[in-house]
Amino acid sequence: MTTSQIRVRGVEELIATVPLQLGYQPEDSLVLVLLGQPESHPGAARAAGPVLLMARMDLPHDLGGYEDVLADVGRCLRQQRTRQPALVDVLAFEDDTDSTEVLRAVARLCAEEEVPVHHAVRVHEGRWQQLEPDGTSSVWCVVPSLEAVPCAADLVLAGAQIGPGRAELARRIREGDAERRAELAAEVEDYLDRFLQAVPPEAEEVPPDGEEVPPEGEEVPPEGEVVQDLVRLQARFLERGALAWRRILDTTVGGPEVADLPPAVLAQGLVLLWHREFRDGVITWSVPGVLGPGMLPREVSDPLVRHLELARLGNRRLLDRLVSLCSLVPDELAAPLLTVTAQTAWALNSGTVANLAIERALELEPDYYLAGLTDMLLQNAVPPPRGPFVSSA
Repeated sequence: MTTSQIRVRGVEELIATVPLQLGYQPEDSLVLVLLGQPESHPGAARAAGPVLLMARMDLPHDLGGYEDVLADVGRCLRQQRTRQPALVDVLAFEDDTDSTEVLRAVARLCAEEEVPVHHAVRVHEGRWQQLEPDGTSSVWCVVPSLEAVPCAADLVLAGAQIGPGRAELARRIREGDAERRAELAAEVEDYLDRFLQAVPPEAEEVPPDGEEVPPEGEEVPPEGEVVQDLVRLQARFLERGALAWRRILDTTVGGPEVADLPPAVLAQGLVLLWHREFRDGVITWSVPGVLGPGMLPREVSDPLVRHLELARLGNRRLLDRLVSLCSLVPDELAAPLLTVTAQTAWALNSGTVANLAIERALELEPDYYLAGLTDMLLQNAVPPPRGPFVSSA
């Protein structure tokens, strides 16, 4: 099977590399790997199908959870029908519970949905066992180490890495550091006051015939000068925002971590995310191919072009830095950042991070439009676009 043009040879290598492909070691998890139609490759002993989707869900521990898992699997298969999956590998990463019955039930459901199960496998304490269609099971085999899997180096070179587990990711994104959040909230409030005083929310749409009554004794400059002053002020804040995001997204080895950046820098970056076009610009630079710089207004794209480099595809260190910032952002300012993080994770096929981020965003701001749209993409397992700047995503 192939994933992002990297060839994984057999179920043993697939099991070994799942943590690299998910970005963390799955625990008490059911992992579905949907494979496309087998394709022949030069020098390959047999045809391999491309990985269309890798999805993780919790293993059930009661009747309700059991039904939920089957419903999720069925929905996933139906949503992917247009991509014509040919086979599915079902992997159960167990803690203490025997998942045999769950795997058998999932296999029956897959057969009903006309997507045959290629492998149904239990993984437990570094060993794996395959369940056969006739009801028997293979002997337990040792999961190979990543050092023994040829494609692991290719995955790492492409940006894959094993990070913290799902529970730790959830803690970072949802809970964070209360003391640092309070400190950053005060800094953001001060900067936001200055931003709103200088650039009102409707500054970019100042009506040419606006006739506000000036305070007594104050002279009103000509209308053209008012607009020019607002444009200059907005440009200054956009420039500062771009400079802040250059430091936030800096993945230089040995450079400062996000938590070590001055609160003033983080505040400048966070406040500008409430500027819709600037937020879209940060997404553009974080995950090239999702949007095109030409879709942004010049006043936004110019400072970003001056100060940020386009990220290379698969740079998961950018996602790590966004998650670190999520742990610091106060709730009242979190929705735009969480949505940017979810969009970046979605483009990098990191569904766990994307779902965790978007869940918090919608809890805090249920009507935040881009968060709702991103949630629809995730719930319907829509693959990220390849885009005009990258060969694959």
